[in-house]
Amino acid sequence: MNYKRVVTAFLLADGKILLLRRSAKVGSHRGKWSAVSGYLEGSEQPIHRAVTEIREEVGLSGEQIDLIRVGDILRALDEETDTVWVVLPFLFEAKSTTVHLDWENTEYRWVDQKSLSSYQTVPKLNETFDRVSFDPQAIPEAMSGVLRGIDEIAMDRVHGASFLGRRAVELLVTTAKVSNAKDLGELFSHLLLASLKLRRSQPAMANVWNLTGELLHLVNRDRGSAASTRDLKVRVAEFGQQIIERAEEAAEDAARNTVRLLPDGGSILTHSYSSTVLRALELGSKSGKAFEVYATESYPGMEGTRLAKDLIASGVQVKLIPDSTVGSTISSINLVLTGADSVLTDGSLVHKIGTRNIAADAKEHGIPFCSVCETTKFSIQDFLGEKPKILEEIFDVTPAEYISTFITEQGTTQPNDVGQRIRIMSKEVYP
Repeated sequence: MNYKRVVTAFLLADGKILLLRRSAKVGSHRGKWSAVSGYLEGSEQPIHRAVTEIREEVGLSGEQIDLIRVGDILRALDEETDTVWVVLPFLFEAKSTTVHLDWENTEYRWVDQKSLSSYQTVPKLNETFDRVSFDPQAIPEAMSGVLRGIDEIAMDRVHGASFLGRRAVELLVTTAKVSNAKDLGELFSHLLLASLKLRRSQPAMANVWNLTGELLHLVNRDRGSAASTRDLKVRVAEFGQQIIERAEEAAEDAARNTVRLLPDGGSILTHSYSSTVLRALELGSKSGKAFEVYATESYPGMEGTRLAKDLIASGVQVKLIPDSTVGSTISSINLVLTGADSVLTDGSLVHKIGTRNIAADAKEHGIPFCSVCETTKFSIQDFLGEKPKILEEIFDVTPAEYISTFITEQGTTQPNDVGQRIRIMSKEVYP
């Protein structure tokens, strides 16, 4: 996989956007329409590269353009070249519509912003323009409740990733419901604004990114055919409900797939709280398997205490143990079973702090270490080259070599197969 950083500069004049048709002399996407773009090298400042490319490609000097906005970085997979483009978007106002093309392009057009989707463009040009088509600071008053909900997700240290992913989708549906957007483009901008904020709220939880990205992907696909903002709002609600239901079904299926791996008559060690682990152990117990669970307290949040209480309420035999006693307990364990906050491209696991040490102990004693999770916890963010920001006081990263298998709604997945699965998933998630 190649990762290439580029600037993409949109020029706006009289309400229209400049598109350029790439020549046969360029290295990729010949004949496709694009905005002004160029590779970013080393420590070069993106704004300087954007201004330089504008001067070279269309002949407009720095005095003939004004910067309007810098957008959020977009990362997009280009399967044709097996490249992830890391795009830094800019929007400039052009004081002149007179353009002088260089060798990189053969034709130009000033087009209505709404017609971008009708052109054959380089990959993700429309999504790149979405990043600069609205002011992210101009937050509608109607979204104040949504923003409070996003803050609550950011501060949540009680619920697991599955719950928070579904809650993020609910907030996107609410965003559409309360939006006072005047047109489809403005409504989509409100959804994108909320989605970007949600992604930053829990960066270590992949399914917040993936589930909201799936909803945006569906909305983006349909926004051109929606008859009105009301029509699109209805579709957002329908898509959101479908995604939440599929997420719940995936968690249930992952739990069911775990049951056959549970020992009958042995001991299982768990760490932290996972609703999917809880469900798997409940189902295993109901199936007649006689196992004992050792649940770590899971310092500092003590999530394991809550898991132990819920397991006891379900009739599962549990011993709650301090984290510090794992080393002396591990030799009597038959299986280590945890949930997941994220699974990275290389098959490593982001989970509650302390997971890595438990996995290392398990490997040393030849004990299987399994993580049960939905595939929506496989990190597209990481696959696209944006390393999730992991709060070290809450999470750690367990290397793939310590992990026996991931148990998902699709069955078992080996750590070295995770990257290919993410590649497939990425096609249905808005970047």
